[in-house]
Amino acid sequence: MVLRYDFDMVAVTPEGLPDQFGDLAVTGMATEKRAMFRDAKVVAALEQADEAVRTFFLDSGFALQVYDSGAPPGLYPARDETARVHVIEKLTANLGNHDLAGVNWGGFDFQGFLASLDAAKPLEDETLLAPPVTPVAQALRARPKNQTRRGIALLGLGVGLLLLLYVALEFLG
Repeated sequence: MVLRYDFDMVAVTPEGLPDQFGDLAVTGMATEKRAMFRDAKVVAALEQADEAVRTFFLDSGFALQVYDSGAPPGLYPARDETARVHVIEKLTANLGNHDLAGVNWGGFDFQGFLASLDAAKPLEDETLLAPPVTPVAQALRARPKNQTRRGIALLGLGVGLLLLLYVALEFLG
């Protein structure tokens, strides 16, 4: 079984924080970036590996989830360069912090992974990326724009009417 070790950097909100946490304009805080393999077989191999291996990758900035930015094999979005370097530095530092001698890698070929890291090149023309379409994004694309605007307008009208009712009850009561 040949595994493809390409990974993408994905912004995630740390557990326990509201979804708005990652909106830099609103909160002044940015989400953290985690590395996610594109190949589900790689994640499956890591799930079969010993706990020490999984902990090594999690501590190094990986998430054991699959995400595909749409970049061709061997390439990654150039915008991820800084985050990738950070993850690689964490991997290197954690080699000395984790005892990986004699562990079961669950089919994950660490040497193959390192070779893939070394061979990966940035994709400058990010128009070639074709990110996956999520069900929410697909529903929003299918919805006519005027229907979305109408929904927002009706919501605003409803909130306004509630405020008027509240003020009238306070004034009369």
